[in-house]
Amino acid sequence: MSKYLRILVIDDDYGVRESCRRAFARTEHEVEMVENGAEGMELLGRSTYDVILLDLRLPDVDGMGLLRQIREQDPGTEVIIISGYGSVDVAVAAMKNGAFDFVPKPFTPAELRAAVEKAHQQRDLVLENAYLKEELKRKNEGSDIVSRSPLMKKILNVITRVAPTDTTVLITGESGTGKGLLAKYIHQLSPRRDHPFVAVDCSTLVPTLFESELFGHAKGSFTGAGKSKIGKFELSNGGTLFLDEVSNISLEIQAKLLRAVEERTVFKVGSNREIRVDTRLVAATNRSLSKAVEAGTFREDLYYRLNVMPVNLPPLRERPEDIPVLAEYFLEKFAGLALGRERRKTFTKGALELLSHHTWPGNVREMENTVQRLVILADDRQIEEADIRFAMPTIKDEERGELMRLVDVERMYIQKALRKMSGQRTLTAKALGIDRKTLRQKMRKYGLDA
Repeated sequence: MSKYLRILVIDDDYGVRESCRRAFARTEHEVEMVENGAEGMELLGRSTYDVILLDLRLPDVDGMGLLRQIREQDPGTEVIIISGYGSVDVAVAAMKNGAFDFVPKPFTPAELRAAVEKAHQQRDLVLENAYLKEELKRKNEGSDIVSRSPLMKKILNVITRVAPTDTTVLITGESGTGKGLLAKYIHQLSPRRDHPFVAVDCSTLVPTLFESELFGHAKGSFTGAGKSKIGKFELSNGGTLFLDEVSNISLEIQAKLLRAVEERTVFKVGSNREIRVDTRLVAATNRSLSKAVEAGTFREDLYYRLNVMPVNLPPLRERPEDIPVLAEYFLEKFAGLALGRERRKTFTKGALELLSHHTWPGNVREMENTVQRLVILADDRQIEEADIRFAMPTIKDEERGELMRLVDVERMYIQKALRKMSGQRTLTAKALGIDRKTLRQKMRKYGLDA
């Protein structure tokens, strides 16, 4: 069988319980056994299990009712019915109430192990499905690190050494420097690469729902919790959890995060059941966590837990060698997507020099957005200096040593957009992000409505 499992046996027959124990005696799985439903629910209230082997005829509760209760409390746990009163009707009823399989007594150890393995595969499938749904919400981005900078090469050398370990990494740097990309790169170089990479943007989460996002919640734990939810820690089990802008986490949640990191266990909101997780943690921030510790807004003990391997990403202005490399990389990426490889665009030498003179306060993210805009607006195969000045109104004009007037840039921008959209005002307004009325007013202002 593929990995360590926690199995709970609920059966009033001592001989059956012993048969279950012996079936898994030579595996690494942990098997707990109880003789009635009350003891079973007591254990389920304290901990979580991968698979439950449940007898339908128990001395204290109705087995079918207990099955429904288990499935409602934890949909992620698979239940296998073991019963000596097997019939098609009973099996069908059990399946309708959420059982994964029905194994009639007496059974052989091999039959029981096979049923548990199938149930385990189903549980993994449920978790993987939840993970894939989460991934669909994220921007589909690659994780190739493009750089020619000696400074970045040193950083990447460090990453290649730390990635194969389970060491916690704290990535610092200005917004847009590529912290998320580096986190994904670490994951792909690690032995966990075939398991989930789950990213959490701590700056966008509503504080009241933060705990639920990280640790999950039980059904009915708060208003609106209509069903149980798997948290990001459990989703990333076996893989990597990336906490972006970790400085935004409240002190209350920091305490729970610290416990999760130290004990490798989490508790869903509204539940005292322990869930064990095996997750590699990578965190990132654009602020100084040491200063946050001094200010009392970040726990010192959590800071030291996260800062085991610090990596600081330099801003783009400190690695000018990367500007033309990144510009060409993004041009290839976006021109290929928009136009097809046979119509690829190129930068002129002057255009690349102009880009290299820009300070890029928004770093790599600003570069990416700028090149995407250039692909859309530039008419010709070659992107020239004029195209860049048009798409970047605030870029320094190296020839005249001054900035272009905003009104001139806006007039050029609207004129070029109209030409790009063949004069269709609805499409032009949409491309410019304004409504038709605003476009009409600006066209009249600049004498473009003739």
